[in-house]
Amino acid sequence: MTVAVRYALKIAYDGTRFSGSQRQPDVRTVDGECLFVLRKIGAIEGPKESRYQSASRTDAGVSAVGNVIAFNTDISKRAIPGSFNSAARDVWALGMAVVPDDFNARMARQRWYRYHLPENLDLDKARTAAGLFEGTNDFRWFTRERANTVKTIDSIHLTRAEDFIRMDVKGQSFLWGLIRRIAACVSSYCLGGIELKRIERALAGEKGDFGLAPPEPLVLVDVDYGFEFEKVPSGKAEEEVSLRLQENRLALARWSLLADNLSMK
Repeated sequence: MTVAVRYALKIAYDGTRFSGSQRQPDVRTVDGECLFVLRKIGAIEGPKESRYQSASRTDAGVSAVGNVIAFNTDISKRAIPGSFNSAARDVWALGMAVVPDDFNARMARQRWYRYHLPENLDLDKARTAAGLFEGTNDFRWFTRERANTVKTIDSIHLTRAEDFIRMDVKGQSFLWGLIRRIAACVSSYCLGGIELKRIERALAGEKGDFGLAPPEPLVLVDVDYGFEFEKVPSGKAEEEVSLRLQENRLALARWSLLADNLSMK
């Protein structure tokens, strides 16, 4: 008798091709595509039977080079990644790991996001504004959520690239829209739209609305559980990424992350 095994699959996807990651009726989503593919290759019957989970929800337009899905299946480990990459559109399997039966994809040690800020911002000012968000804060005015709004941001690092300023944000979990609202605050402060005191007051509890930066410059870089994923063959992924890299500067910035992952030995 074949016994089902639980696997974690590290995936990348082009968020501009989906209406977000979470399943929704009548629109194309990342989870919908993954479930369709897993059914097509005979890995699962459905999300409930396989205990399908995804590590992080991303909005429409937000891409990923290191999100994770988990599911139970009784087909061979060797058959899954190649079959997945052959059948999927705009989603690629990059790594795979056998995990305990009680593994919960949502329970990560840390998540790492990168937002590509405009290149014309003053880097020192951007770092000053971003630094206000590090540590534990009540982010009630930086999300549409209204419960459990206290979160801890482990670090925010900003570095200048050729055409962008990279804002790398790490923490165990995040609220809806939080990173995009931080990006909006940083940009507005650098361009003279708001003062630092206004951000500080909002973090202290004073109501404020700072807008929402666009989703396309945001990428989920990695989800960390404290173990390594085995890199899987990704010939199709490399071809697809080459096409993405030809599209525009923003695509180049996003998908260079995936190209880096694919080139790892």
